[in-house]
This record gives sequence, structure tokens and C-alpha cells, in this order.
Amino acid sequence: MIKLFLFFVFFIFILILWFFLFPVRRTKRVFLCEDLVEPPEKFIYSYVFHIHTQFSYDSLGKPQDVIEARDLLGIDFVVVTDHDDDSIKIFADERLLAGKEIKLNNKEGQLQGNLLQIGSINVIAHHFRNRYRWKLEKNKDFLFELINLRDVFLAHKRKLFFYSITAILLYPFMGKSLISSFIKLIDTKSYALKYLSEGWRCKIIGGLDHHVKFYVKEVKRRIMLPSYKISFSLMRNFLLSSIPIKGKEDFLKAMKEGVNVISFSDKPSFVWVEENKIKACSPFTNTYMIVISENLKEREFLGSNLLLSDLEPGYYIILGYTYKFRFGGMLFGVKPLFVSDLLEIEDDN
Repeated sequence: MIKLFLFFVFFIFILILWFFLFPVRRTKRVFLCEDLVEPPEKFIYSYVFHIHTQFSYDSLGKPQDVIEARDLLGIDFVVVTDHDDDSIKIFADERLLAGKEIKLNNKEGQLQGNLLQIGSINVIAHHFRNRYRWKLEKNKDFLFELINLRDVFLAHKRKLFFYSITAILLYPFMGKSLISSFIKLIDTKSYALKYLSEGWRCKIIGGLDHHVKFYVKEVKRRIMLPSYKISFSLMRNFLLSSIPIKGKEDFLKAMKEGVNVISFSDKPSFVWVEENKIKACSPFTNTYMIVISENLKEREFLGSNLLLSDLEPGYYIILGYTYKFRFGGMLFGVKPLFVSDLLEIEDDN
């Protein structure tokens, strides 16, 4: 009996250690960030995007649940895009925007792409899901859903299943802190490389594509799977705007003209271009950043601040990560922190 107990304790210890250390990233030529970068003098707003409610044929979530999750987590705006239906507008306030998700077909009925429409905003969605790959013109005025949280998890069902079973075993010991660990399954670098290699030049945002699949409502209690609170806490966008946002129209305008940063933390990271220099600052000391140029060249940096002034004209994406600790060139417990918007460095001439 004692041996069985010791084996169980050892097994749980190994699982916790694995959760703590996974994944491990080996850095190549990494530079230390020694510049002090102050946060930009801009207005900062948070928003979640691509949400489905009961007005979608494949979701059961209620408008009240969306609003409660938004307010509880302190998110400024929520964009709901039900399938071919914007009835959510009946429940919308100044911080809940109603849009639609539509499929675009050609004359033969063949699917050409998936589009999210919110007022004057068009967002190309699900592109990295083979069935929905965009086959129409690459319109630079459209936005691009680089990370679709649901698609990312469904693309790795085996890993997600194994990770979920492990999380269930560890829940009594680690509690709700396990939830944020699921973002370790997101390979943000692979999506950034695909985006650049395919020649996209649209602004970037992240979408949750949240569908509630199970719903039970009693007088004082609601059970839903998955919960809006969970997905809203896993990923959101931060919007850097040069002007204050006073309503929905201001918000939509800022989405197109400001800087969007996909964030996997409720603490904002800032990435922007100033005087043809790329600047970035993270709220975490243990930050690792990768700068990827449009020709797919990469540079690695350690530190919570980044200032790049020696850049050739062109387009760039900055990826941010946190890590638990560093040993030589090895980073342990690496977790995505942010993905920047598409950043442009112009030719001084």
C-alpha cells in the first residue's frame, strides 16, 4: 500500500514537472534586449472577436452569458459573428457589436472563402483550415484572422486529448491555473510563417470562434461547455489607438487604422512602429521574442523591451513568448504571449 502511494506521488510529481517544463525551446543566436522602451502614448482597448451564440445553428450560448463574461473579465468590446444572422443586435450595447459569418461560393457552388462582416469591417477567417482556404483576391483592406483558437485546437486533437486527460489528473493539485497552460499547444510561429510566405499583407487579428456545445440552465445556475469565460481568458486582442474610442464606429475605425496585438494574457503587450523603428514591451521579465521579416528571416531576442532601428524596408511580425527559466541556450516552459499586427518599415527615401 505504501509503495502504491509513493508511486502515485511520484507519478503526480512527474506530471506537474512536465506541465511546468513543457515545451522546451532551443535558441540559436539570441540577442539580449537592453534598451528601455516606454509604453506608447496611445489609448489601449481590449476586445474578443468571432463569437457564436444561440443565433448560430451550431451554438447554444446566450447573449447574457457573453455580456457577463465580458464584464467579469474586464474586456472592453465583444464582436459576435453568428452564421448568416445578426439577431444578436437586439441585445447589443455600445460594447457588444453584431456581425455575421458568411461563406462565399462561386457560380458552381464551390466554397471560395469564409468572411466575417461587422459594419465596414471584413475579416478573412478560417484560412488555415483547408476546407475554407481563401481563393479570392488578397484584398489589403480586409483584416486577416491569423489565429483561430478553435481551429488551432481541433487541428491537434490527439495532443488536446492527452493534454486534457493530464489536466484532469492534475486539477486537484493545480486548480484553475491549468487552463492557461492550454495555449502552449498553439504554434504561433507556424501561422506567422505561413501568412508571410503566402504573401498576405492584411492587418492581423485573433478570433476565438467560440461555440457553446452543451448548455443546462436552472433557476440560479447555468452550465455551459465550453464556457465563454474560459475562451475569453485564453486569448484576446489589444488595440492601440491614437484617439479615444467613444462608440462602435470609433472602434471599427480603430481596428482598421490602429495596431492590433493578439494576446494570450490579460496583461497587454505593446508592439508598434515609431519613426521607422519597431518597438515592443512586455509586462513580463522572462520574455522571448522572434522578429520575422517578409523574406522569412528570423532574429531572436531575450528581454521585456525591444527596440529595432536597423531594419530594411518591408513587413515584419513580432512573436512574443514567456518562459519559466533559462539554462544556457535552452528555454523551459515556453508559452505564447503575443503576436503583433503586420508592421511596415518604409523606405526613408
